[in-house]
Amino acid sequence: MNKIDFKTSRYFSGTIIFLGLFLLVVGLPVIFVNIIGGLILCFVSLVIFTTHYRLSIDLDNKIYHDYLWILGLRNGEKGKFNALEYVFIKKSNVTQTMRLRVASSTIRKEVFDGYLKFSEHDKIHLLTMDSKEGLIKNLKSISARLKVRIIDYSEGEPKEIK
Repeated sequence: MNKIDFKTSRYFSGTIIFLGLFLLVVGLPVIFVNIIGGLILCFVSLVIFTTHYRLSIDLDNKIYHDYLWILGLRNGEKGKFNALEYVFIKKSNVTQTMRLRVASSTIRKEVFDGYLKFSEHDKIHLLTMDSKEGLIKNLKSISARLKVRIIDYSEGEPKEIK
């Protein structure tokens, strides 16, 4: 069977992963004082560290499974495809508004999204990053495993990335 399965991106942000590290550091000594409390803290930390998005592609049966991996459990969408066309990069603008009682602040930034295109209408979001170079690095490993090319649409004119 010709099946490819790989991690696409983390589920939790860097702040939550730092919280997971903190829970682990606190939870290990707590085990000696209160075993149940310590195990709960360590378990939550384990869930934070291991939860991530994955994509599984069965090239023989032409089926994909885009899912969230939580302690070995898979939750996500399955679908069929005719062919893998290419991986592509698209630029997006993101805004985030933070509000307090008397003031608000809006942050605007550009992010880069990576997608896998199956056909004109079928595509799957792989990952989003602030850095185009970091995204290209991750997409190169994915495209090598899938044996497809990378097309960059972020600068207007599409160009292939080698």
